[in-house]
Amino acid sequence: MRPWLRRCLLTVSAFALCWAGAIAYWRDSTRMPTPGELTGAMLALPLALLLMLWLGKKLLARLLAGPALAAAPGLASPLQAEAAAPPAAPAPLHIVAATLRMPGGATPAELLAAMRSRLARPALDGLLLDEDGYPLLCGRVDGIDEEGQQQVLAAWLHEHPQAGLASEPFPFNPEDLRALALGAVVLAELLDEALQHALSAGAPVSQASELPMLRLYLLMPASWSAAQRQAGDAWLRQLAREQGWPAQKLLPAAEPAIRQPAPFALLNQLAGHAAPPQPPCLAIVLACDSWLGELRVHTLSSQGQLFSAGQANGQIPGEGAAGLLLAGPGAAASLDEPAPVLLHRAATGELPQGASQRAGADKTMLADLGRQALAAAGGDAAAGIALVSADTDQRAPRMLELMQCAGTLLPQLDLGEQVLGVGTACGQCGAVTTLATLALARQAAADDGAHVLCLSNLDPLQRGALVIGPPAENSHSST
Repeated sequence: MRPWLRRCLLTVSAFALCWAGAIAYWRDSTRMPTPGELTGAMLALPLALLLMLWLGKKLLARLLAGPALAAAPGLASPLQAEAAAPPAAPAPLHIVAATLRMPGGATPAELLAAMRSRLARPALDGLLLDEDGYPLLCGRVDGIDEEGQQQVLAAWLHEHPQAGLASEPFPFNPEDLRALALGAVVLAELLDEALQHALSAGAPVSQASELPMLRLYLLMPASWSAAQRQAGDAWLRQLAREQGWPAQKLLPAAEPAIRQPAPFALLNQLAGHAAPPQPPCLAIVLACDSWLGELRVHTLSSQGQLFSAGQANGQIPGEGAAGLLLAGPGAAASLDEPAPVLLHRAATGELPQGASQRAGADKTMLADLGRQALAAAGGDAAAGIALVSADTDQRAPRMLELMQCAGTLLPQLDLGEQVLGVGTACGQCGAVTTLATLALARQAAADDGAHVLCLSNLDPLQRGALVIGPPAENSHSST
């Protein structure tokens, strides 16, 4: 029986017992009860009975717990110490490098400049049409060779058959090829940064044994099947080995999950893996996706979620790839980096199912998570925030939630100039938009030497917040 139902039955039983006893007593005594007797018998007596039952349960639990702890003397003191002093959160990670390919720019610096000047925005696309034959508003990355990508991937699948994925017919749509092509470019740049970082730390890149271990967290499109995600992961790992990172220095891939973790939650997991006494290790977190496909557009349109003149709160399809190269606490900064940029622990939460469809959905969770993220970054982090970077798109409920959060937490900021929504500029492409938000924040923190608050509310239910910036002694407020 569910706990709440059991408590309800107990409460009803207590009141029924007291009332039945009082009525029976007054009937036998053949007299009318006074107002005080009515109040005491009908209200005070059942409440007192429930209080006694609750106190008795607590007392009994404590009496039973005492002998158990006394029988294990080595257990009682560690449990008490753990309750008194909760374990410390992992130290912040060092963002060695960040790169991306988005409709608004081919590098974080280009995207940041375009967004600050309001030049990055979705455009009408001549290749993607709606049901009436009119161009759709979307964010497209130019210069992707879909045919060449299909030939390369088809040859690889023929040589490396994947479980649950037939090579004929070709198992990837054109938008899937675009996503993998973008992911391959970003991964190549991050691997080059990883090699340069190892070289600056004194490791001879000619000796594979001297390179640090590398974790690859590859977030494939959420719409893919588990077999497609596994194949995409294996192909990108093959590219990493071809680029020069030895196989024995690549940590094995995890089994594909039914539901991939949200980027902020994944970063918290990574911080735990990088904490001492774990050996030094680099990590690449990369996401690639493309929503610029006829099937995806048809699905959004049939669900009433595609942006149009009659659906202002619809989603604008986008595409891209973004990734971070991360090192554990205490990692040395690159030679051309004046100060390390740190990624502090994220605060994450999830709205109840169906909250995005309800007009009265909770708009305070994002602000609460923002407070937790600022606290995790240090006492003066809020005063040093010079920018808010978010994955928010143009939909009014998401934008209102973002602005309310930023205005509440950081009243000193100009909401029109110092709050940037990557989804608004580049369109919707899931986890890519969120990681691009972090890459953008890393660029701003490195340029300005200030902290950046990163917020995530693009997902219907997932919410997150974290702070990116230099160490406390190197940070300063920016105007």
